[in-house]
Amino acid sequence: MVLPTPSNKDGSFSNSFIFESLNKISLSLRIKRNTNHIIVITSTVSPGSCDLFVKYLEKKGFKNKKDFSIVYNPHFIAQGTTLKNLEYPDLILIGTNNDKSRRAINNFYQKIYKKNSLLKNTNFKEGEISKIAINCYITTKISFSNYISELSESTTNVDAKIILDVIGQDKRINHSYMKIGTKFSGPCFPRDNLALINFSKKSNISPLIPLSTNRINSKQSLRIIKNLKKVIKKEKRLLNVGLFGLTYKPDTNLILGSQGASLINEIRKSKINIKKINIFDKFLTFDEVKRFNKDLIFYKNKINFVKNSDIVIIMYPSSEDKILKDYKGKKKIYIFDCWRSISFKKKPFELIEFGKYYN
Repeated sequence: MVLPTPSNKDGSFSNSFIFESLNKISLSLRIKRNTNHIIVITSTVSPGSCDLFVKYLEKKGFKNKKDFSIVYNPHFIAQGTTLKNLEYPDLILIGTNNDKSRRAINNFYQKIYKKNSLLKNTNFKEGEISKIAINCYITTKISFSNYISELSESTTNVDAKIILDVIGQDKRINHSYMKIGTKFSGPCFPRDNLALINFSKKSNISPLIPLSTNRINSKQSLRIIKNLKKVIKKEKRLLNVGLFGLTYKPDTNLILGSQGASLINEIRKSKINIKKINIFDKFLTFDEVKRFNKDLIFYKNKINFVKNSDIVIIMYPSSEDKILKDYKGKKKIYIFDCWRSISFKKKPFELIEFGKYYN
């Protein structure tokens, strides 16, 4: 079952679509009883959910481990890299309280993947907690990296890129996500953090780590605003701000909650005096940008986007190197290299590198 589990107001995941599907499945179960039908749940759910799914079917008169069994088998995939993530997974999570079903699912995956070490078997709650905890640990690394980056921006003669490289060299930490960048966003990271916070509170455990992770994440756009104000004060004129990337990552058209969306909201709240906001994002269409915000100026031509912007902010690393190298104009343009992805320095660009002090 691959169904949406939207977040509730308290941060937990809604199981409404799963219950609706289980209700439909129960009609088929009545036709063929006394056969252990394995129902695989792939959607991310809050801890304790699979036990509720079992009770739901039991209330309808079906016997657990005889008429049906539940297996929690969420995939660890991301927008834009789904096929790659499925072909080369880091792990296969199999959560069930039924040994017979566990063996059946393990046998299925052993025919696809050669490494048995990929298979991680748990009970329901262990699997449910593991799924959201993995993303929460990743977001903690991201926020820690951003904390070091912000610390370095307030200290002269310090480069966070070098510091994070040193930290990542330790095998206990590694380089994954130990990089300079903007906030974490997208359909999984933020809501998994909220789900862990919700479960912690229900378990009477203070969610200090995910709460701190979220607080650091929520202020990342303010780092960009800080540099925007410095440039505007320096130039003493109305400037056009260009966002290189409005989606939350390459190869997707998801805007909601993205770094770019958050920055636009902070610009509006801070009432920075700018002329207009330009957008270049090859993964979006004109209509998609206008539906998000009709006041944005969307460019399909990358050179025109750069030419009509006084400040270009790299919201995620993609093809910015080539775009900037192709630009032949002479007008001074500030480049906010939020990901330290620019490999060259040339006029008329003034490079503001995140993770380094800028006066």
